[in-house]
Parts: sequence; structure tokens; C-alpha cells
Amino acid sequence: MTLQPVLYSEWTKIRSLRSLVWSLALAAVMLVGFGALACGAYGDAEAAEADYDPLAVGFWSLNFAQIALAVFAMLSLGGEYEKGTITTSLTAVPQRTRFYLGKLLTTAGLSLAVALPAAPLMFFLTQGLLGEHGVSLGDPGAVRGVISLILYFPLLTLLCMGLAAMTRSVAATLGLFLPFLFLLSPLSMEVPSLWNITQFLPDRAGLYAVMNLQSDPDVFYSPWLGLLIMAVWAAAAVFGGWHALRGRDA
Repeated sequence: MTLQPVLYSEWTKIRSLRSLVWSLALAAVMLVGFGALACGAYGDAEAAEADYDPLAVGFWSLNFAQIALAVFAMLSLGGEYEKGTITTSLTAVPQRTRFYLGKLLTTAGLSLAVALPAAPLMFFLTQGLLGEHGVSLGDPGAVRGVISLILYFPLLTLLCMGLAAMTRSVAATLGLFLPFLFLLSPLSMEVPSLWNITQFLPDRAGLYAVMNLQSDPDVFYSPWLGLLIMAVWAAAAVFGGWHALRGRDA
């Protein structure tokens, strides 16, 4: 069996499940909508702050959009274990590596397809709402921020899918990963003794690449390198998921 029918099968699965369609759509809506709301309501107040960064304000909504994106990614694979359809899927595609690759490419490809229009749209909308306090694509760091935001979507998707493959449970993945990603990781930034470690976590590195015009002197690496660090985490999770899928029964 070639990869093409596997991709078509995974595409059919995703579009036939409302929970997957709506969670991915919600990620795009939250990204653009909450970003516009933040800039329109608090843009002037944020611009008066000493540490003001127009990208951080404009892309603030990514903190919420990534929750819906993570749910989409985890459900796309973990949902098969929860519903017991993984056995049917592996019977149809007995080559587990091909099945896993097809699912990864389809899901990450869809998240990339959503991010490609959503990221530039949010940039122009939010920076326009910030007015004189906003930036254009010609400003240093702006293009990097938009590109990093586009790539953040598929990288987070791959990371979450790898974790779901390892745990084989949506509840376990959501229960362990989301509190860490959206609660413990941001809170640990406020503890100076933990900052040297925290800045290398996937979400911190990815958000640093997306939400900063200039390099932060307190961070050991450049914003571009932050995206690479997140990619390494995603690759490790994908490999761990592949190893778990090959080594366990359905």
C-alpha cells in the first residue's frame, strides 16, 4: 500500500468528526479574534509600558488558540484509542510506520493550512489596531514572528500527537500535558532559579520565537533558535510515539 490512500483515509476521518473540525476552526478563530480584541481594548495601555512589544500584544491570543490546537492534535490520534478504532485502522493499514506517518502528515498539514492565512491576517489586523504603536513587515523581527507563528501550529500538532501515541489516551495526555504547558510552565518563569531550565521548554522556546521583535538578554538563545528548540522537542515526541506504536499491541 502506498502512502496516498492512507492520507486520503486520514483526511476522511478528520472531516467526518465534528470535534476535530471545530477544534481546528476554533484555534484559528481564537487566534485572530482574541488578538484583535486585546489590541483594540488594551493596545494603548500596553504601549505605555516600559517593556512594550507590539508582537507580544498582537500575538497574545496564541496562548489561548494553542489549547484548541492541542485538543485537535490529541483527539486525532488519541481518539482512536479511546473509541477502539485503532484496531480497525491498523487492520486496514498493517504497516504501522506508514499509518503513523500518514496521520502525522495529514493532521500537521491541516494545522499548517489553517496557520498560513490566519497568521498574516492576525498580524496585519492587530498591528493595524495598534496604529502608531504597531509595526510593519519591514521592521526587524516582524517577518520572523509571522513565520514562526505559522510553523508553531504544525510543530505543536506533531508534539501533541507524539505524546498521544505514547500515552494512548486523550484523558492522560490532556491531563498531564495541558496543565504543564499552560500553567506550570508560565508560572515557573517567575521563579529565577528555574528560568535557566524553563526557557528551553517547547512552549517557552516557541513563544519566544513568535512574540518578540528583538532578542531578550535574559534568554540564552536567539528567537530563531527558539523555533529550532521547539522542533527538536516535536521530533523527540514523534519518535517516542513511533516507537510506542510499533512496540505495543493495538
